Amino acid sequence: MAHSAVSNTGPILHLTEINLINALNIFSTVFIPEEVALEVNKNKVSIPKKIKIIMLKSDWKNTAKILSFQYELDLGESEAIALALQEKIDYFLTDDLEARRVSTQYNLEAHGTAGIVLRAFKEKIIDKKMAIEKIISLYKKSSLFITQDIVEKIIRAINEFARRDK
Repeated sequence: MAHSAVSNTGPILHLTEINLINALNIFSTVFIPEEVALEVNKNKVSIPKKIKIIMLKSDWKNTAKILSFQYELDLGESEAIALALQEKIDYFLTDDLEARRVSTQYNLEAHGTAGIVLRAFKEKIIDKKMAIEKIISLYKKSSLFITQDIVEKIIRAINEFARRDK
């Protein structure tokens, strides 16, 4: 069963940079708050049809400001966390370590771009060859900071899953 997710700017940009925005098809819908929409547009990336922009209600806008101040998150990250809470959505997409840490305090399940690629492979949206190519592209071509160690670990996970899935 496909779930909905809320994303901050990073995963949308990074998936666009490696030409794999369709990996978001692992979710039935992806929601973003207005601040994330502004950040995505500022980066000259068009928002795919799959992504829906939702306005934060005023109480949740205040929550976002508090999160931003309390944890030194940027407004896009804090609005995305607040939106997930507002809409009662369990999946939060981010590549920011601090946003991930904060989101888990609110019982949100955080996933980064590399994890999205891995799950797209597991759900057969992309094949093994493409999954490995895209993980390498994340390292070499995208603006995502990812280490060679992480890349190798994910490639091992792809190969392991491919063996088990036969």
